Amino acid sequence: MLKTDDERSPLRKSLPDVTNELGSHLYLYQILEETPNGVMVVSLNHQVLYANPAANELLGVRYRDLIDTDLEKLLGEENQWFFYQINQFFDNLAEIQRSSTRQVIQIQTGDDEVKILDAVLSYPPSSPDYYLLYLIDITERKRLETQLRRRNTFFNNLINSSIDGIIAADMKGNIILFNNAALSLLGYSDKKSMENFHVTSLYSEGLAYEIIKRMRSDQFGGKGKLLHHEISVKHADGHDIPVQFSGGIIYDRDKEFATFGIFTDLRAIMQIEEDLEQTHNMLMQSEKMAGLGRLAAGVAHEINNPMSGIMLYANLVQEELGEDHPVSEDLQTIIHEAERCKVIVADLLEFSHQTSYEREPLDLNEVIRKTLGILSNQPIYHNIKIELNLSADLPPILGNSIRLNQVMMNLLVNAAQAMSGNGTLTITSRTRASNDINEILIKDTGPGIPEDAIEKIFEPFFTTKITGEGTGLGLSVSYAIVKEHQGTIKVLSTSAEGTVFSLRFPAVVDTLKGESHGE
Repeated sequence: MLKTDDERSPLRKSLPDVTNELGSHLYLYQILEETPNGVMVVSLNHQVLYANPAANELLGVRYRDLIDTDLEKLLGEENQWFFYQINQFFDNLAEIQRSSTRQVIQIQTGDDEVKILDAVLSYPPSSPDYYLLYLIDITERKRLETQLRRRNTFFNNLINSSIDGIIAADMKGNIILFNNAALSLLGYSDKKSMENFHVTSLYSEGLAYEIIKRMRSDQFGGKGKLLHHEISVKHADGHDIPVQFSGGIIYDRDKEFATFGIFTDLRAIMQIEEDLEQTHNMLMQSEKMAGLGRLAAGVAHEINNPMSGIMLYANLVQEELGEDHPVSEDLQTIIHEAERCKVIVADLLEFSHQTSYEREPLDLNEVIRKTLGILSNQPIYHNIKIELNLSADLPPILGNSIRLNQVMMNLLVNAAQAMSGNGTLTITSRTRASNDINEILIKDTGPGIPEDAIEKIFEPFFTTKITGEGTGLGLSVSYAIVKEHQGTIKVLSTSAEGTVFSLRFPAVVDTLKGESHGE
């Protein structure tokens, strides 16, 4: 606690002396009266000895009504903590070795207005019987600080809520701002990992400087702007990410201060565009196949009857002449080629949907195993390694096992022939789209499909095999069967190291389980 007047230094001044001394220096008095900051002289027992007009106004008290007022009462109950700190300051004055303390207080004035004051207590080193209390009105400053803080919070939330990556850098290329979307886009785990990041690391060599050059030009949206440019940025693991870039230069009084960029991830959009293109191609293929199917049905019926007659009479002639006759071998060739025509006719009828099949819930894994069981003993499969990655949780699809066995047979035979009977055949089954789609992947290690042939492989009579080894109907028939099952078939990838075919079928819903449907 404070010492009493009798306990203080014998050199202390009396209270009237303080006031008289102040009044004897008119220029000091004039300054105190005119200053916008509050100045108070307070005795060691906390009685106000002097207060300038600004102090009266800040505290909401009429001029000169502060004289002889108790400081504790003046500050009010809401500032008792400050009054307690004043006492603590004087109690520890010898230890803290400083002559002032500073706190921010709030005063409720008579106008029901709250003022925020920066209160500075100063105790002159001469150890007088009073101390000085300076009051600086910081209400407006605090209001502006609050507004600025709220505005910064708003803009930070706005930037971090953006689905686009936003990055800003100073003119030396040092990153000064990046949002959560930028972290996700570039594959970084947290903001610390980008603290020492340089903006040139975002792009391939030279691209950062080209972007700045274009920003400074008037040709790409105006000076200081670069709008809607498709570029690539570097992921944390090194691969390129296609983005749409818009950005600009931030100026401070016509001086370049910083740059910013907004990065829109184009991967999803490009995937959608690719899917739409594939869908369009499949629709075009479906229309073509439908027309060819109708044509094939008519051709098949017209050819089937003459072929049956040719085979019948060729067999009768062969029986009549006997096997030792000179033309017997020629007749056998006629019969063989006629039988081959019958097979082509049968494939044409399959292709043109001239038969109907019952469908029921079935397991695609069983279709795969059954087909492999038939083919595994064939000579062409003796040197082929078969790898199965079949999902145990594969839901059933609604289909016909005989038809789907034919699809699997065509694809697996084609794969074996592509590898010339030597390689690895990998078959994978899995679910996609939250278990709504079943997918089968068939991968071989053959030489791949030529790029110019990929768009044609599902067309009837198109084949990459030499003449006499294939009819060109296997994949087109498979395409038609898969389409019957509301599925899709496509070449997922092809290269010199092999080809991957993808088949997708909708999983059966609970209401359809156990039902069967006709085509």
